[in-house]
Amino acid sequence: MPAGKSHKGAPAADPAIGGDRIGALPDEILHRILSFLPAQQAVRTCVLARRWIHLWKYATGLRIVGADGNAPVPFEEVHEFVDSLLLLRGSSPLETFDVRVAGAAVDVRHLTLWVRYGMICNVQVLRLEVHGNAPALLRFEDPPLASRHLTKLELRGLAFNKDFLDFSRCPAIQDLIIKECSFKHAERILSQSLKHINIVRGIFNNLSSRTPIHTPNLASLKLHVSGGRTPILDRMPLLVSADVLINSCDSCSRSDNGDCGDESCKGCIPNDTSSVLLHGISEAEKLLLASGTKTVYLQLKQSYSCSPYFKHHAYLKDLLIYMAATCPVYFQEGLEMLSYF
Repeated sequence: MPAGKSHKGAPAADPAIGGDRIGALPDEILHRILSFLPAQQAVRTCVLARRWIHLWKYATGLRIVGADGNAPVPFEEVHEFVDSLLLLRGSSPLETFDVRVAGAAVDVRHLTLWVRYGMICNVQVLRLEVHGNAPALLRFEDPPLASRHLTKLELRGLAFNKDFLDFSRCPAIQDLIIKECSFKHAERILSQSLKHINIVRGIFNNLSSRTPIHTPNLASLKLHVSGGRTPILDRMPLLVSADVLINSCDSCSRSDNGDCGDESCKGCIPNDTSSVLLHGISEAEKLLLASGTKTVYLQLKQSYSCSPYFKHHAYLKDLLIYMAATCPVYFQEGLEMLSYF
């Protein structure tokens, strides 16, 4: 239905003589209004009048949420409704697609189909939240996302497969927010277009491998590691600010300075020239490092002024290092210029 036109046989009432003021609005305005309603309520507007029968299908946003518009909806109560809704709605373009479900047994096959539907509808902002006792494991055979229109992605309560976070086929994505998710099976986070990453309470692989993050055009990074091994950050030359909080125990237990010298040790950095965090964030203008673990190791083997990790340290304006009250910090040789609070 073309925007701004009413259905045949259903002329809009004249609000000046006490008619339906909302119904007198152009269709494109009503599509926008409907996009703010939970999907269940938006669909119910089809009974208001003949003109409203199909308006919900063209809403610019689709929200699978609780009745209050914010809380998650029980998956068992809504999954059949959503499957039918998407079938009837067709492929009308979406600006936003918001899915928030809860339950102990969320079927990820439905979630995957819903996400693919959003990609078909050229969604620009996608939010997918699963509230349950444990992260919902995405199937290993599910391919990564592919969209030329997706600009922002928010995820919560998922356990990623190896390729889901490969955004090489999403050239427009700029914002990534991930909360309370598991990265244990993720092989990488990869994007040439991402500008902002916010990872809250991420659980990473606790075995020998680390998850690499390759986002060379990133401007801001917030990384909270609550479990597993700290991910490897590749160089981020455009980084302006970085907040890194490590709450997991990720160090060598055989050495007082965090490096026992054994190249096969899973708790150590592979060699003297490697870095897990500093290689990626050393060019930031504002840098905050924090830890709630027992020990923080800053393994810089050269002086601060000539360290390969801080060779562009002239850009660094603020550097703060926070730790737990009982947390000792070990500065290896040459860190006299590094202060902490």
